[in-house]
Amino acid sequence: MSTSAERSPLRGRNLIIAAALIALFAAFGARIWRFAASPGVPALIEGLPESKTEADQKLFQARLTQRYHPGSTEVEDLINELRSDGFTVDADKDVATYERQADISDKCRRSANIQWSRGEGDELATITGGYYLHCPQH
Repeated sequence: MSTSAERSPLRGRNLIIAAALIALFAAFGARIWRFAASPGVPALIEGLPESKTEADQKLFQARLTQRYHPGSTEVEDLINELRSDGFTVDADKDVATYERQADISDKCRRSANIQWSRGEGDELATITGGYYLHCPQH
């Protein structure tokens, strides 16, 4: 028959093993959840229809000019906002791009490009761009 003195170290060891297993499963689960969660889509292309028509592209162009007003938006503000929204910006070429392939949680492929020009100061003179959204139907 075992005494309580013999059980106590065994019980403590089991608690340590159980806590370690719980921590391992929690870390693994968090990693899987992070991997499966798709990153957010930039606000400029969120909710746009598939890019099949000229009207779809005009809708994107309208979003650009509504958000960034030529003549009053500072180019540095434009660059900072595009970067924070997930675009890759080449400030020397006045171009920003976004690209995301389809993945497990979102079967749509999405991309966008934006070009702009500067005015005499640092204000935005012109802005244009296009986007591509394709969601396979199979």
